[in-house]
Amino acid sequence: MKKNFKKYLWLWEFIAVAFILALGLVAKFVPNLLVLLIGIAFVVFGIFRIIPLIKTTGDRVLKWFYAVEVLISIVAGAVLIVLYYQEKDVNKIFGYIIGGVFYLRALIFFYATALRNEETDFFQFLLHIIFVTLGSAIIARGGFDPEDLGWVILIVAIITSGFIGFSGYNHYRNYRNEKAAIEITKKVQKEKIEVPTSEEIITPEDEIVIRDEEHKVPDREKSHQDEAELR
Repeated sequence: MKKNFKKYLWLWEFIAVAFILALGLVAKFVPNLLVLLIGIAFVVFGIFRIIPLIKTTGDRVLKWFYAVEVLISIVAGAVLIVLYYQEKDVNKIFGYIIGGVFYLRALIFFYATALRNEETDFFQFLLHIIFVTLGSAIIARGGFDPEDLGWVILIVAIITSGFIGFSGYNHYRNYRNEKAAIEITKKVQKEKIEVPTSEEIITPEDEIVIRDEEHKVPDREKSHQDEAELR
């Protein structure tokens, strides 16, 4: 299964490019649907994140902080979903929720790393710098229109699709080259096999004749020896 997945990785990458571009276009040209998509993302991300996060965190205080953060994210996502189906103007609420979730995530990250000695790396540090900056800017601005976020998501989707698409192109090219090499190898192996002619093929009847001839030769030699002794 794993081997087949790697073999057809290019296919999954092309599918991912299609989905990412579709998401970016939807976010830009159907901004109201963006509220629903982000709400679902918050809920799903929170549900899949909470159990592994709590189980792998040794610090009891951090466990509670992480649990509260994830629950807030899930509730925020649920609120966005409800607001979408109620068809209300959610511009300001939408911005405050996004900014609040970003700011809360960054705040807990810096608390965990600075005061609770949680291990981290440069990428996570940089990512949460972006989160706290965006969260603060959004809250200070008083929210934002989903159309503004649609532009951001579309640009990110195009850039991401470019990287994934390039990777998929390379994997597909390698797949085709490997397939062509296998076909060439099979062709060469077939050409090396010499097919025997009809004269070279020995049938069962021919084997019987050959055996009879082999038996006759010693008999003839013996008769010649007997004649020589009589003389």
